[in-house]
Amino acid sequence: MHLVGVTGGIGAGKTTVLRHLHSFNARTVDADTLVHELYAPGTRVFRGVLRRWGSDVTTVNGDIDRAAVARLVFADKDELEWLNRLVHPCVRQRIREIAEQQPTPLFCAIPLLFEVGWERDIRTTISVWCPPETQRSRLRSRGWTDEHIDERLAHQLSMDEKLRRADYGIINNGSQEMLREQCIAVYQRVMTDMAKGRRNAKN
Repeated sequence: MHLVGVTGGIGAGKTTVLRHLHSFNARTVDADTLVHELYAPGTRVFRGVLRRWGSDVTTVNGDIDRAAVARLVFADKDELEWLNRLVHPCVRQRIREIAEQQPTPLFCAIPLLFEVGWERDIRTTISVWCPPETQRSRLRSRGWTDEHIDERLAHQLSMDEKLRRADYGIINNGSQEMLREQCIAVYQRVMTDMAKGRRNAKN
């Protein structure tokens, strides 16, 4: 299993990087997408959330309202820790299952990779970085308030620290062409490293 973790601050450009990697025929998955699937009716996460908060976090259709959950947990550290204990093991296991089925590296966007200690599962880490002012500007364009942004950033390592810890860095403060060129370079390095690892395993 060769799992590549793509991390970075909110608004740094992880989704765009994953999209570029996918265009190179890389296997990709987004942890946020897996979390969304885990909230589906009948799942362990769905049942746990309903037992914990009931109708306070459901839509008129009875589905989990993730925005309501986010408002609740980011205002209460204890509730956030409870939710993480419920969700993180399920996401982690699902990522491992997907990675084990792949013949080539799986590139997975994991926003809190370092914060939750998942680097032990990861063969290679990539961190996407952008200037803090650019990050805030992108998040405001999504309709986020400064208070909302501050709440989220308080639960993450700085982008500088994420970049320092990663095996590879992608700097997303220029054109899309510059970003794509960096993605190509990192993708080629990861694939070369994997090929070397296979050869060494045979020797």
